[in-house]
Amino acid sequence: MPHVNDNAGLLSTSEIEKLEKMCITYGEEAGIEIFILTHDDPYAEEPEKYIEDFNQTLPEGDRVILLIDMNDRFIWIQGYGLAETYIHSKRIDEIYETMKTPMADGNYFEAFEIYIKKSAAYMQDDTDLNWDHDYSAGSPQTGDVYYDYYGNESDNFNDLWTSWWFQLIVSLILAGSIVGMMAYHSSGKMTAGGYTYMDRNHSGLIGRRDQYLQTRVTKVRRPKENTTTSQGKGGGFNSSGFRGGVSSGGRSHSSGGGRF
Repeated sequence: MPHVNDNAGLLSTSEIEKLEKMCITYGEEAGIEIFILTHDDPYAEEPEKYIEDFNQTLPEGDRVILLIDMNDRFIWIQGYGLAETYIHSKRIDEIYETMKTPMADGNYFEAFEIYIKKSAAYMQDDTDLNWDHDYSAGSPQTGDVYYDYYGNESDNFNDLWTSWWFQLIVSLILAGSIVGMMAYHSSGKMTAGGYTYMDRNHSGLIGRRDQYLQTRVTKVRRPKENTTTSQGKGGGFNSSGFRGGVSSGGRSHSSGGGRF
């Protein structure tokens, strides 16, 4: 099983070979498996479920998995086994914050190097570990930091502008205004004057009519539903504010990340 699966085509052949060696070398030193997945498939499962499904194809083990979703420009990381304890959501958040700038700038190799090295380093750090793998809380506990996750981001302002219902309301308001203006100008208003039908040179009548041409209808695309928590037990938080979840196959994991 290759450790680097670049389905989005972000890396050259030589870069893939270098990262493959790094995943093996750093992984063996840290006692875990390190995986990198990329894709640009608009119909793929959401990151949480995508990684869970990939991990389900492997035997249970201690591993960390990174997914780069280029279609939605998303970075998502999950830790399994010992990596769930050491590479918990707060450390995942630190990895994400460090690698999102090079990812946004197109420096993919640099970003993946950061992920590999920091993941291995955290496996050697015994401070602030996550031993509670019960993620039954639906939100962080009082005083805890809320970490973004797919389909429920903390940037509510951006969510408002991109939500299908908000766009639908705006479209209906615009459509209603346009129809109202057209109705006002096309009915109940006298558009003919006293000389409209009089040809002064020939003392005859000339005709004139107003013709309705078209109505413009605005369609709004509704985004696909969030199915992250529809499989298995979904994601949540434990009593210490660490985020994680349980896959449909019953494997618990840490998780975190965000957009770039």
